[in-house]
Amino acid sequence: MPLGFFSLEPEPWGAPLVPCAEPRPVFAGGPCLGDPDDVDGFLVSAGTRNTVVLHPDDARGLREDTDHLRHSSGCCGLHGQAGMNRQCPCGALVGTLVNDCNTAYELHLEPSQVCTITD
Repeated sequence: MPLGFFSLEPEPWGAPLVPCAEPRPVFAGGPCLGDPDDVDGFLVSAGTRNTVVLHPDDARGLREDTDHLRHSSGCCGLHGQAGMNRQCPCGALVGTLVNDCNTAYELHLEPSQVCTITD
């Protein structure tokens, strides 16, 4: 996502992940997870629709969630598959940063946790 812009992701995005019979991305722009020989097959997002997508630098006031055990990383960044990992200064979880090498570089804000402020 370019700096200064936003969009809405109409498809389910992020955690929870649920079994799916055929290989397809876990969420838009993400990798396929799973093994067709496994009992659960592949995984796909059953997360929130209409997340607000921003460039991570457009939300500089957000902090990293301190529960690192809950937010495992991909090979070089966050994969976003473990749920929200960004906090507002008040401590509320508000979004999910994805910045691993095999994902898009973007921040998804949970619609139920944020609001728009206009002048």
